[in-house]
Amino acid sequence: MATKISIEDRFDCSPQKLYDLLSNDKFDDELMQALKMQKSKQSEEKNADGTLFKIRLTSPDEIPAIAKKFTGDHLSYVETRQWQDSKLANTWLIQPEVKGTTVEAKGTTHIVADGAGCIRKTEGTISVNLPLIGRKIEEMVLKTITDNFSKNAEFCRKYIKEHD
Repeated sequence: MATKISIEDRFDCSPQKLYDLLSNDKFDDELMQALKMQKSKQSEEKNADGTLFKIRLTSPDEIPAIAKKFTGDHLSYVETRQWQDSKLANTWLIQPEVKGTTVEAKGTTHIVADGAGCIRKTEGTISVNLPLIGRKIEEMVLKTITDNFSKNAEFCRKYIKEHD
């Protein structure tokens, strides 16, 4: 079974401006630092669509006791992002580092016009192949992703306002 991800965030800028910001690795470094996420870039590859990044991130948030034996004190994951310049979008794959099971979150993020601004639409799924507590871990990963997107959007809005 899989848990669905559906997140929408509105921004007061053009879709292109938000895309240029979010797909910029230096800005992403600032963003991850603001979110107190530890980031380690594993690879970067330019291709016909845009840029493919592979990064390892570690969340600063404490893990609930039920999951600590699988994740340790903090959730770490490897994220692969394929930016698609022509679509103002990216596809992503998040592979949390969870012992003894397969955990995967994957989806797409599109940036679309909305009046004078734009909306970042993120959709995907989280699946955990672990009997009994798999659903709990899916919910934990969803909460982490949702919380991070909320903090991410807040940081981006402030940055856009200050650099307009």
